[in-house]
Amino acid sequence: MKIVIAHCGLGEALTPEDTVKHIENGIRESIPLAKTSGYPLLRGDSPLAQVSAFGGEIVTAETTDPLYRKITARYGIMGGDQVVIDLKEASGLERLQEDELNPLLTTTYGTGLLIKNALDRGLRDFYIFTHGSATNDGGVGLLSALGYRFLNREGESITLNGSGLYAIREIDETNIDERLKESRFTLVTDYTDLYSGVRGIAYGYGPLKGASPLMIQSLDRGLRNYAMEVEKATGVDVEKIKGTGAGGGTGAGVVAFLKAEIVSFIESFVRMTGVNDEIRDADLVIVGSKEVRNPRRMHRGMMATVEMAQKNHIPVIGVFGSLSRGYEDLYSKGFRGIYALYNHPYGEGAAWDKPEKVTQKMVSALAHLFVGDDENNE
Repeated sequence: MKIVIAHCGLGEALTPEDTVKHIENGIRESIPLAKTSGYPLLRGDSPLAQVSAFGGEIVTAETTDPLYRKITARYGIMGGDQVVIDLKEASGLERLQEDELNPLLTTTYGTGLLIKNALDRGLRDFYIFTHGSATNDGGVGLLSALGYRFLNREGESITLNGSGLYAIREIDETNIDERLKESRFTLVTDYTDLYSGVRGIAYGYGPLKGASPLMIQSLDRGLRNYAMEVEKATGVDVEKIKGTGAGGGTGAGVVAFLKAEIVSFIESFVRMTGVNDEIRDADLVIVGSKEVRNPRRMHRGMMATVEMAQKNHIPVIGVFGSLSRGYEDLYSKGFRGIYALYNHPYGEGAAWDKPEKVTQKMVSALAHLFVGDDENNE
């Protein structure tokens, strides 16, 4: 008997990691010989926390922040060789004070140093997550840390930030890190708007990064010039590829120069965890979260798990902290059963008492209900 568990946790009452653990304990109470595969599901904008939840390694390295100040930052390693680079670790908004926000001046150079550190460790398979950057440099900072040179009309290096993009007239690849040729890069983003223009990255996210209306125009003009120079150097028209605006245009740089494939958050989850292969061999899948308030806005990783199970004709049950009206809609999405641990939402009325024990007992009972007692469920 094999059961896959992909749970988002019970909010403030119980973490995803602990919820998965207590679900596994409940299963073993009823089915001692059952095999379980647990996948704690965190928010998509926390890739390093997700690496930890999946049992991966977190590495700390010296690098620089968006304004070139020396810092230490982290990256993750999954499955022994998959590197998870989170752009906001070294190049994110959280690294700056409010009065320091200025996408004309910020750079992704520090993220490039993290990639270089991973290359030094012999790692070659990179997933780059772009949410939360403080930058609009098109990835020139990141690429410069790896040996690319971006030159102005005098043949001098530009400033590696948003203000330097308009000055680019030549891109020199003669000194790039040779290890890049052995490496594979995947850009992880759900950004699908345009690269430039009024629906592009500068106009859409510039204000969040501290840009004034005049700065946004300058940033967008720089991105357009960068796109032309990138196409001259690589033949790749980043203006026509959805997702290249991600991370302040970092997507454009890694797609054109590092030959990165663009995938969604969900696709990266499937690839890095191998959950699809686990589901194919499963007899039951258990998912759930703190509550069901809007069945149309559930955790994307959880619903992707449900979809994979449905395609493989594997029964799915949902164990939620509480349910509200409309939860029945989930049956049409592939759920075989939907259950609430409590009859009221968290924080309303009485508190959720002993969620660990309640979760374990509920799952123990459900295991009997869905799989029975045949042949000790081996």
